[in-house]
Amino acid sequence: MSNQDSSSNTFSYSQLNTFKTCPQQYRIIYIDGIRKEDESIEAFMGKRVHEVLEWLYNAENREMPYITFDRLCQKYDDQWLAHWHNNIHIADIKNKTDFYYSIGKRCLSNYYGHYGPNFEQIVKNTELALRFKVGDHIFRGVIDRLDHTGTGEWIVHDYKTTKHQKSQQQAMNDIQLALYQIAVEQNFDQVKDISLTWHFLRMGTEITISHKQEQLAKLKNKIIKMADKLIDYLDDENNFIPKESVLCNWCYLWEECTAKVGPNPVRQAE
Repeated sequence: MSNQDSSSNTFSYSQLNTFKTCPQQYRIIYIDGIRKEDESIEAFMGKRVHEVLEWLYNAENREMPYITFDRLCQKYDDQWLAHWHNNIHIADIKNKTDFYYSIGKRCLSNYYGHYGPNFEQIVKNTELALRFKVGDHIFRGVIDRLDHTGTGEWIVHDYKTTKHQKSQQQAMNDIQLALYQIAVEQNFDQVKDISLTWHFLRMGTEITISHKQEQLAKLKNKIIKMADKLIDYLDDENNFIPKESVLCNWCYLWEECTAKVGPNPVRQAE
């Protein structure tokens, strides 16, 4: 993801979420342009699971009559080894690398148990990058998977490997998949109905919602206000003060943060 182009007011969900979580983290990443290889073991594991599910629905695999779970596991192992690096950290002192590796396997097992071994979903695309507008603001986003099930019928899928599941009400008020619904409406013809599905892979559960235009309009207003507030902050870099919370344990910008001293003390994964 490139730095924000403030002249064209280009945003992403990740940018708005980072700004909400900690304005100073936003400034360091998106204004100062500081990126590090450091990442949490949870983020590393989540990326590997996403890569396997993207691979699962590639053109070659969709032509196969079935896929074995062992094949998914082999792909997961391959990705884990290929991407492992020395800047992966564990914030929770109770757990080790093997614990998170096994969570990734559980995520895949839960998904395979629900949809395998045939995987007959009518997939339009995976890791689909789209640009779209909300009010006067240009947004970009990447949809984990988009299905086109019939004339005008679309399903947006988002994979979550976190340990927390949204309630139905939280899902209805969440802006992430609302943004993806707006993106689909603006980028495809014959859009009659869009459903939005979160896959909570650790638990093997799903939540599917569908926004009526009245609810979507409320979420659009919420998104516009968040983007407008961010633009207002850009007038003075002193606005970007740190917001300390438990999430600091998963942040690797301590050396750049005015609220911290030295590097994040969490241990390196092995």
